[in-house]
Amino acid sequence: MKRYEFSLAGVLRLRVQQAEATEAQLALLYAELQTIQTQQQNFLDELQKDEAELLSPNRPIAGESLVQMDAYRRWATIERRRQAQTAAQCIARIQEQNARVIEAKRNQQLLEKLRDRTRRRWELDSAREEQALAEEAFLSQWGKPQGAS
Repeated sequence: MKRYEFSLAGVLRLRVQQAEATEAQLALLYAELQTIQTQQQNFLDELQKDEAELLSPNRPIAGESLVQMDAYRRWATIERRRQAQTAAQCIARIQEQNARVIEAKRNQQLLEKLRDRTRRRWELDSAREEQALAEEAFLSQWGKPQGAS
């Protein structure tokens, strides 16, 4: 009786590695998004702090300060849009990578199901072969006289 060997074991190992690699890439993208969101929050916090400082009641407001504050607000608006666009691009890459992860997992699971199915078929064939050998051994002993061993 030969032992069970899955003929596509190498392919299955490759599929598992591919699934792990795509998941690792997805984790990197999530880390990138977290960094972007942290930068956005830090920027907003700094912006609020600067505006509070500019508009503090103890600080006199001159015409030049108002012009600088207006330019600063325009720049801040452009910067927030740029950061939002960067975050949106990262989210789009995450969605694409998520689809790759799902596909890699599906490919892996298909091979695992095939492996399990062929294993069950091998076990069934093996059991039948053992049964046939046992029947053959019984029949060969059945016709012999008891004391003639």
